[in-house]
Amino acid sequence: MSFIKKLSFDGNQSGFSLLETLIAAVLFSVSLTGLLQYHLILQRSLQYQWQQRQAWRWVNEQLEAQDAGVPVQTVTASLPEGWTSSLNVQPYGPQCQRVTAAVVTPRHYSASLTRWLCYPLTETEEPISNTS
Repeated sequence: MSFIKKLSFDGNQSGFSLLETLIAAVLFSVSLTGLLQYHLILQRSLQYQWQQRQAWRWVNEQLEAQDAGVPVQTVTASLPEGWTSSLNVQPYGPQCQRVTAAVVTPRHYSASLTRWLCYPLTETEEPISNTS
């Protein structure tokens, strides 16, 4: 009989009150919200860094393709949606050109590289002389 009395409700028993439980739930939800926001910021930063690396890779590919004589449309066709690219070729003399390639990501990160491309003169071409 004494065992049954111990299991029954005793007015002196203590436990978590409803207020303590609600405060714990609020603290848990606030900390979980903070962790989710932190995760979101990390995810956006990772995406931004990935776009930066991809932008530099595509700009370099544009310059390499220009040097190899590959059409620009072949390189820019592989750009993801929302990305823009440009290629500016400025001739300097009969054998040199200054090529500038640029790519802009959807998050407005811009990567730009410039390269001088000079080709040797053929036997039929005359070098430019500076004599007056």
